[in-house]
Amino acid sequence: MTMHEALNRIGYEMLERRVQAAEGFTRNALAMTPFANETAAEFASRIRFWAERNHPELIVRLEDHQRQEILPLAETCGCDPNSDGYDDDHCESGDDLEDLCARQHLGFVCSSCVNEDGDGPTWRPDRYEWPCPTVARLDGVQRTETHRG
Repeated sequence: MTMHEALNRIGYEMLERRVQAAEGFTRNALAMTPFANETAAEFASRIRFWAERNHPELIVRLEDHQRQEILPLAETCGCDPNSDGYDDDHCESGDDLEDLCARQHLGFVCSSCVNEDGDGPTWRPDRYEWPCPTVARLDGVQRTETHRG
């Protein structure tokens, strides 16, 4: 088996586990019915409590540890401002209103994990590169080395 085939198999197995957990949660949530005099908010809270207890990996992955793409600043990307489509690929970010370059991609980081040691990737040293240690543990992945590129 080639390395490419092995990585595809591992990725498929991880996806299959996530799909099975999501299907299990959905199946049970659909089978739940509100108690007498239970409000919609109380019912939703009960479903969430059940999900957190039985499928914490879904809550952690979907709410707390999102994969966030990091793009370079437009002023340092090196693209020609007079090129076709420049304005379409360079626009303000929602956070700090600086122009970003969508033509280049630096990598992915966890949206919530802060790397207090500051030894993350050079393009975002304050964050953990994706997958972060929490998601890697959920996936059963051993992170033996990290890319600092």
